[in-house]
Amino acid sequence: MEFATWMYPWDFLEEGPDRIAEHLTTAGIDEINLATNYHTVQAFTPHNPNRRTFFAQASSYFYPDDQYGRLEPVPYFEMEDDWVDTIAGELPAPLSLNSWTVGCHNSRLGMAHRDVTIENAHGDDLVFGLCPSNPAVRLYLTNIVRDLAFRDHFDRIELETFDYFYGTGFGWHHQKIHVQLGALGEFLFGLCFCDECRVRAQEFDIDVEDVRRTVAETIDDVVAGRVSHETSPESWLNEHRDVAAYADVRTQTLEELFAELAVAAGDTELGYYAGMPTPGREWMVGADLSKLATHIDYYCVPAYESSREAVLDAYRTVEAEVDVPVHVGILPAHPAVHDGETVEAIVDGLRRNGVPRVSFYNYGLLPERSLDWIASAIRS
Repeated sequence: MEFATWMYPWDFLEEGPDRIAEHLTTAGIDEINLATNYHTVQAFTPHNPNRRTFFAQASSYFYPDDQYGRLEPVPYFEMEDDWVDTIAGELPAPLSLNSWTVGCHNSRLGMAHRDVTIENAHGDDLVFGLCPSNPAVRLYLTNIVRDLAFRDHFDRIELETFDYFYGTGFGWHHQKIHVQLGALGEFLFGLCFCDECRVRAQEFDIDVEDVRRTVAETIDDVVAGRVSHETSPESWLNEHRDVAAYADVRTQTLEELFAELAVAAGDTELGYYAGMPTPGREWMVGADLSKLATHIDYYCVPAYESSREAVLDAYRTVEAEVDVPVHVGILPAHPAVHDGETVEAIVDGLRRNGVPRVSFYNYGLLPERSLDWIASAIRS
């Protein structure tokens, strides 16, 4: 079994390669999943020697090449040297580097280019989510992967939100929602009706305006309590086949996108974070895991659960759907786990089930005791 940790570039640079190497190799970790293109974040950094909080708008931590189109990554404003190049050059053996790459969750680009964002059934621009039906967004996503692969720094490129990310609950800072939308309401709230999504659906002879009206009215019915927030989206779609057909168009769009991403990655391994919004419901963000598996090398399931059984359930749900390796991510700290015995039990369960690789979230966010728990779990 291989072990990795997600990491922000500022943690590597501010702690330094020697301290990073000591912490990770002592724990038994030899891979870093480095944030290279990331959403807006406030990070609490409990063992950073220089600070306790880091703020950043949606940024890249590399300087993009000149091959981008209308959309391109925005380098972090305090970055003088290319942080990705610097870290790759300072990385001590035996550590290896992977690119942790966020795609459509980008409020900075969304605010600057509202016409390429998800548009919900009420006509609102969800500026935290770029829409992958838009050709400019697809070009942007493909160019990011090509740019990162060309640098030859990474053994793997891992894709987060390269899909129809709709983000209720964590899409925007200080988000306020005081109604119970439930899984159905959240799914319908994020279903995109931008011009590109409409055109693609019309190619399949779908009455887009009727679908939009049904979705908007149902969201309002959930808010008013006329439709229960506990209604499963699967059962509701079984009764609204026109909306189901509209949603299904997105799966073809993503399959086409991932074929382009695979070409852009070249010989670099390509992974995709599955399990969003929950394992088995990836279709809610347009992802058909069995079809996308043709174009990627593995999935990673971020199973930030509080027990061995819950983590294994998340893993098995995805593993049963696909014929490529499934890796797992775990959170060995608050709010998921509060003791080392649980971390050991989770890692033991994954090892016994043949999981090839486990990633821990997230080095800079974890207190020192969590690093000790990781070390004990790996040794055991």
